[in-house]
Amino acid sequence: MKNSILRVAGLFLLLLINQYCSQPTENQATNETMEMAESPLYGRIQQLFESDSTVSDFIQVSLEEADPGFWMPELQSPVYATIDDQWVLFGGRKSGLHNMAKDPPAFPNLMANDSIWVVDFANKKSIGVPIPEPYFHQLSGSSMLHYQEGETLYASGGYTNDGTDSVSNWTSDYFFEINVPNLIQYVLSGGTSPALDQIFTKVIQDPFLQVTGGEMMVANGNFYLVGGQNYKGSYLPGNTGEYTSALRKFRLVQEGSDWAITDTLSVIDSKKLHRRDYTLAEVITPGPDSLGAVIYGGVFNKYGLGYPSPVYLNDLGSGDPEVTLDTVTSQKVNFYSAAQVDAVMAFGDYRVSRVSILGGITYMVYDAESGKLVVPDTIPLPFSNLISTYYTNGEDETIELVQTPPQAQMPGYLGANAVFFPLPELLYGEAASIIDLNKVFSGEQTGPVLVGYMYGGIKSPVPNPMSGMQNYNTSVNSKLYGVYMTLVIP
Repeated sequence: MKNSILRVAGLFLLLLINQYCSQPTENQATNETMEMAESPLYGRIQQLFESDSTVSDFIQVSLEEADPGFWMPELQSPVYATIDDQWVLFGGRKSGLHNMAKDPPAFPNLMANDSIWVVDFANKKSIGVPIPEPYFHQLSGSSMLHYQEGETLYASGGYTNDGTDSVSNWTSDYFFEINVPNLIQYVLSGGTSPALDQIFTKVIQDPFLQVTGGEMMVANGNFYLVGGQNYKGSYLPGNTGEYTSALRKFRLVQEGSDWAITDTLSVIDSKKLHRRDYTLAEVITPGPDSLGAVIYGGVFNKYGLGYPSPVYLNDLGSGDPEVTLDTVTSQKVNFYSAAQVDAVMAFGDYRVSRVSILGGITYMVYDAESGKLVVPDTIPLPFSNLISTYYTNGEDETIELVQTPPQAQMPGYLGANAVFFPLPELLYGEAASIIDLNKVFSGEQTGPVLVGYMYGGIKSPVPNPMSGMQNYNTSVNSKLYGVYMTLVIP
């Protein structure tokens, strides 16, 4: 399978090079790619895809601080959606990493995001209104599962408060279908209109939905809750929630004037799916059921560490999903939920997905003395300043590449529970989050090309904020960063 990914990546890069030198016909481009083995580029690509993570990628990612020109709310782990130049945000928290001890208690309600925000770039302003009282406890949770499909946003679960305590103590069992334009109008009107039933068009409560720290996918009317846990009660050090260890599927059905879930299915596999707080990458594969996903990282295994083996989710549109564990790839860095850049390179019938993870929490770190990635001696899962990229066919193989000095690094220990907003004009087809690399590097463009923005998340001043006898304060990242891609041509 590696040869197929290698071939597609080579085709894609050669196609770009051909565009810079001339404008060949399709037949000419095909003839040139048939001679790939004789090209000096082939040796570089072969080295790239057959070596370890220290080999340079031919697309480099970098971040630069961006000034939006107005104040923006500061959040980590929120629910988010976009319509043109407007972002909508709710849920999440207004503080950094939660406390690891009993005193002070973790997840205080005062640090929960109690507002719905619209970030309006066209008019250079941020507007917030309180979460409407009927849904306050459900929509102020952190690490909710969510997915945007066109102008519709779906959100469920999350770790929140049930109204009986001063801290988070409940994993929500609610599901919401949300009309995003109406939600934006509600915020812009100061919370006066439209009516809530025009915004929250479906509201369902069911224990099947009681998940936090997982991710949601939607394909052909099939809803999937991937991994995660049900954390019961207030947070206590050393306690863990009940991991679902499952891919939960359901559909929606109307029962009179109400809605419910139906056609439920749980694919339970503790080896593949016992994980939470990972990166779920949307991928495009060949064939009619082309929307898939790959799980990268996640925590915690029996040693208190992360999971290095990717997991592939396919046949989502059919409602009969396939779950495959990668037994070859061993991910080295960026194991935790973080801002990610999902992209696809397409050439004819071929598709290779490219996923960049921007920091977060890592297993290996860069050692300047040796110039290599190493496992730190005393810091399990430190915060990351690394940018990593994963090329995958979306079905059974991944290749990891990590940018190490002198290549660009993160501008600090950032990215955990952050959000990446792609530029809408660069999206692939009808996708809400996947960037089309043919649009990024169109014409003679080699970059750096702005592809979107990284927002929010946790900022740590050091890799391990609880090192030795001193605890360092983490916070919400208050800066907006532009994310750039550069095509490196030898």
